[in-house]
Amino acid sequence: MIKYPAVTTTNREAGRRPSFDLAVLLIVLLAIAFRLYRLDVPFVEGHSWRQVTNADITRHFAEGVMNPFLPRVSWGGLNGVVGMEFPLLHYLTAIVWRVFGESHISGRLVSMAFSIASVILIFILGRRLFGTAAGRGAAFLFAVSPSLVFFGRALMSDTPMVTFMIAAVIAWDWHFEQPHPSRAVIASTLTALAALVKLPAIVVLAPIGGLALSWLGWGAFRNRALWAGGAVAVALIAAWYWYADRIFLETGLTQAVFRPSGTYPADIAPNTFFYTTFHFATAKRLVSSEFWLGMMDRFWGLHLTGPGAVGALAGLFLSWRAGRALPVLLWVLGAFALIVVSAEGQWNHEFHQLPMMPALALLFGVGAAPLFDGAYLKRFLPIGLAVAAMSVVLTAAAVQGFRGSNVIAGLYRPDYLTTYFIAHGNFIQSVVPPDALIITVDYDRFGVNSPMLVYFARRQGWTFDQASISPDVIENLRKRYGAQFFFSSMGDGLLQGRDDLRFYLEGFERVPLPAGLQGRLVAVDLRKPRAK
Repeated sequence: MIKYPAVTTTNREAGRRPSFDLAVLLIVLLAIAFRLYRLDVPFVEGHSWRQVTNADITRHFAEGVMNPFLPRVSWGGLNGVVGMEFPLLHYLTAIVWRVFGESHISGRLVSMAFSIASVILIFILGRRLFGTAAGRGAAFLFAVSPSLVFFGRALMSDTPMVTFMIAAVIAWDWHFEQPHPSRAVIASTLTALAALVKLPAIVVLAPIGGLALSWLGWGAFRNRALWAGGAVAVALIAAWYWYADRIFLETGLTQAVFRPSGTYPADIAPNTFFYTTFHFATAKRLVSSEFWLGMMDRFWGLHLTGPGAVGALAGLFLSWRAGRALPVLLWVLGAFALIVVSAEGQWNHEFHQLPMMPALALLFGVGAAPLFDGAYLKRFLPIGLAVAAMSVVLTAAAVQGFRGSNVIAGLYRPDYLTTYFIAHGNFIQSVVPPDALIITVDYDRFGVNSPMLVYFARRQGWTFDQASISPDVIENLRKRYGAQFFFSSMGDGLLQGRDDLRFYLEGFERVPLPAGLQGRLVAVDLRKPRAK
């Protein structure tokens, strides 16, 4: 039988919670400073599609019915109810928009609040597992990781997902330390919220199981509170995603929970082939050295940076001696399993690796603990001078790691913002009645269900890509569903190689364009057929 100590030096230290920790305050201030970078930029940077989709759903809540069970999108015609993860971030942001008015800055601030909370929570968890110095180290990595900084001010559900994952692990550790039904209820609720906000958070069950073993040994398998709390959490998660799938079956609209996104039902787009988004692994991807080397490069360069990766590797070997390592190592294994299962999505999106970041930050905290330990540092310098010197060194290293990570060019994209969607949307608002339904084309392929042009145009309709749009689709939407206008941000490029589409659109009058948009925006009034 494996025995784990019920109380360790680390646990006793966690019981003497100091009322104030200057190092943590400085780390939080550093986290805020990093996340203020380009906070005022509209949602036209990296992963703009995902951010704009979330902003679109938020706007429907703010301007319509505040019902979290009926999230709506602008690319779903008049109905637009979409199957997706539980829209907690969208709902909270909608409340802010109702009070203070719609603003991309306030939307980013809501995400930023979750991100800063996760910095504080990872410190608390690190302190409980490995001691104060390790907790500070974990919080520091969370504060300055280029990926966590970028996504920590992006309007994306991945940020609250990570926050609830950490909170759930803390809550279960708190419960196992001193079992009580109310603590189990809180822990179960936080576990459910993590995966309701975004399903990949289900991997949090791995560290929770590790905590149970570290506190109870094999008795964890007989712990009723653990089984009951876990069962309730899983039941709530399953119920929501079953409901989201029912929405898809009714409306044909989804945000890629289990069904492929980027499609419309046959009554909207008959006989149409769609290039769909697929997240699960393929054998070709899993045996590709390019995939695994790319993942390693992404963790080294974007998620951790070089020093962070070295610290996490050091922590991997030191954690067994530093405290309760089992939940953290199971967390890493669970998140790695997620990468394997969802390899296609992992390859396409950097934020899909975020469920592993709390575990890696905790390992970094163990490896870098001496740098955040005042008792250790004062061996070399007076404590005040040591803290000041280490603050300067760590901040400089964080800034250099951020600049060298390619996060600015790759995700912030200051030289490649898709601001033309804003200009095109503003023009559409000026010429299209508010209740008119529109059809848009934003991309050549993998662009069906694009939220970009309809969001900035503040209009309802349907969105296709160059590969899926056809005269039959437009005619069906025009006659059957009342589509009145057609727009494409591809400009003249839309009609290259598409003589069928060119001939069809020439049968309707064009919407007059200002000089700055000519050749850049296709605008057709489907209400006005040309005389033949």
